[in-house]
Amino acid sequence: MKRYLIRFAALAALFLAIAAVTAPRLGAWLVVENPLEKADAIFVLGGTMFERPLEAVDLFNEGWAPRLLLVRQFGDDGEAELQRRGVSFQREIDIQIDVLRQLGVPAAAIDIVDEQDSTKDEANILRELAIARKWSRVIVVTSKQHTRRAGLAIHGRLATTNTRAIIRASRYDTSDVDYWWRDRGTLRFTLFETQRLIAYWLGVAD
Repeated sequence: MKRYLIRFAALAALFLAIAAVTAPRLGAWLVVENPLEKADAIFVLGGTMFERPLEAVDLFNEGWAPRLLLVRQFGDDGEAELQRRGVSFQREIDIQIDVLRQLGVPAAAIDIVDEQDSTKDEANILRELAIARKWSRVIVVTSKQHTRRAGLAIHGRLATTNTRAIIRASRYDTSDVDYWWRDRGTLRFTLFETQRLIAYWLGVAD
């Protein structure tokens, strides 16, 4: 029994030592980008109101791709009630499109993708679109610490196609990934993405 306790204590000490060394780099480690190249489209992953779409606008205006795709976000139960009462209102996607057009993106260059439940589902729909439209390259925009997991899911789904994904983090994501533990929001997002990444590797989540 004593021998097992000694081994456990040694493993625990090793784990704590590794954690102490790697934890400060955890936030930055989650950020993985690919070099920009001209592409057929810019695919904006859902999850933020303007942070990710703004990056896509800049990429579009810089000439990296001729089309921009937004994922429609799920509405809450209140939207259904407003519709029942006959109240006119702007949905998130309507506001995003309005902003994009004000920033120089023509309406004809904007496509809307139906609501998706997860990064895995977004990767699946991207694969379908890439095959149907015969894209050779697509730029995928997301937040900094989401890039590693999103890249794994999307590169995996596109591996058997002729389409290559270019993963890019939004320049408007101001998270300080080098000191991720100092800000509550960045701390939460870093821990969430780490948990999801572990679950992805274990095959129990996307």
